[in-house]
Amino acid sequence: MTSRLLALTVTAALSLGVAGSASSESVVEKRDPATGTWVSVSTKPSSSNPIEAMRRLHTYTYGVNGKRRTCTLTRGAKCVGANLRGKVKHHGDLRKANLRRADLRFADLRGANLQGADLRSANLKYADLRGANLKGAKFRYAAPVHGKKAKRGNQTPSCAPNCQGANLTDANLTGALLPWANLADANLRGAELGDANLRGANLRGTTLSNATLSFANLADATLRGAFLGGANLRGAFLTGANLAGANLTGAILAFANLSGANLTDANLSFATPAGAILGGANLRTANLAGVTWSHTTCPDGTVTNTGC
Repeated sequence: MTSRLLALTVTAALSLGVAGSASSESVVEKRDPATGTWVSVSTKPSSSNPIEAMRRLHTYTYGVNGKRRTCTLTRGAKCVGANLRGKVKHHGDLRKANLRRADLRFADLRGANLQGADLRSANLKYADLRGANLKGAKFRYAAPVHGKKAKRGNQTPSCAPNCQGANLTDANLTGALLPWANLADANLRGAELGDANLRGANLRGTTLSNATLSFANLADATLRGAFLGGANLRGAFLTGANLAGANLTGAILAFANLSGANLTDANLSFATPAGAILGGANLRTANLAGVTWSHTTCPDGTVTNTGC
């Protein structure tokens, strides 16, 4: 009887051991030869804990200076310098995540909550940020080289992050700090950019139709050929901005300051510059059909209700 009981106990233990090993997690690290990015892939089919399963889904291993590092993209994540090019697909909570210097090119961050995230010097080129919340996110112009002050005229300044061509449709960038940023050819249709600092930014060919730019600082910005149809630029600061060939059809320009702005060949049809200041602006060959003038200061300094 004792021998039989012992045999049953050993059999049960072995069975439990087999079951335990079958359910244990195995992680395989794969390296993308094109990007050099290391990614941890779990062989465990599922997890009874949905939070843990989500963490595993968004955990990446990457190489930095020959060393392997791991980061998990969650709220408050610390992924400084992470090489995540073409790997990220995250639509959840990334509030206050530290993504400084991270390579997020081609990332799919649609609808992600990046409020208060640190994106300084991150690369978001061609990233998809449609509907993302970037309110209060930290951005800044690229750091000076060798301790020298950066010069405007060296080259097209890169955004920190570099957002050239990025899809930021409906993104919330309220109050974002993007001076001298490179947003050329980006899609910011319907984006919230109220109170944003875009001084000197490169917005050449950028789509900003129906975007909110009220009280934004766009002084000295390049908006040549930009699409601003229906945009809300109420109270925006556009002194010295280059808007040559820009489409401002139906744009709200009430109380905007366009002193010294270049509006050559711009389409301002049906725009509403009530109370706007256009002193010294260049309106040569601009389309002014249907513009609603009201207490508008013209390029020559006169105030008009009928047209400049």
